[in-house]
Amino acid sequence: MTEKQNENQISKNDRYAVMSDVHSNPGALETALLDARAAGCGKFILLGDITGYGYDPKRTLELARKNFDVVLMGNHDSACVGLEPEWDVKMNNHYLLDRKARELLTDEERAWLRARGYTHEEAGFVCTHGDFTDPSAWNYTSDCEKAELNFYTRDERLMFCGHTHEAAVWEMTGNGKCRQKAAEILRRPAQDAESVTLALDQTSRYTVNVGSVGYPRFDLCSTYCIYDAGAQTITIRRLPFDFNTYITEMLGNEYRLEDWLRPYLAAAQAE
Repeated sequence: MTEKQNENQISKNDRYAVMSDVHSNPGALETALLDARAAGCGKFILLGDITGYGYDPKRTLELARKNFDVVLMGNHDSACVGLEPEWDVKMNNHYLLDRKARELLTDEERAWLRARGYTHEEAGFVCTHGDFTDPSAWNYTSDCEKAELNFYTRDERLMFCGHTHEAAVWEMTGNGKCRQKAAEILRRPAQDAESVTLALDQTSRYTVNVGSVGYPRFDLCSTYCIYDAGAQTITIRRLPFDFNTYITEMLGNEYRLEDWLRPYLAAAQAE
């Protein structure tokens, strides 16, 4: 290996793609993976929720196992493999497709999914699906007050989470003040692929919610985070979400559309 090749390899390995909430949407995951590789990411971490909401849990699980170095447990995965109270799974309409996915996956696939951990630690950062106060309780990190609980629970400078389907960044400054960063940009829909990059201050700590790859909410786009450990930056990648394909696949597999997707139904059927 030449010196230049070695430099490129080190740089690539220092760049992490952190994704979450794929929700049985293999098309969106493939798009995000291609985007992350084009950005030079060398390590891939998935914060959970392979299953739920979408049209193809089996293909999504296959892609997750093939492409990610680390895969964590999400609440929908937990419901799928029987780790959540069954009365809760049966009463919660959001877990309906997880019960179906349980039947679609093989024993080996369910065993692999069941073995996922709740947290992952590397030098300088830590990951979970929901929040760090109790990673198996599926609490939401959705505002500054809840982000502060993460800072008090852990010592790491940088923390990654998902679960809310809304990308967000909270900074705890050196004087103990918590503030949200780039909130206006991250909340608006993205018509084209775009990046929101923030430099990490050495005196601050950060909680980063990476949003959702496969099932967006208010931002109406597919999001994930690139952490460049060498440059000490985080970049929220915001990719257009293919509503037409998603709805066509859902209907083709005879899955019920969530009510919020119905305004997009006419456009999908007109294609």
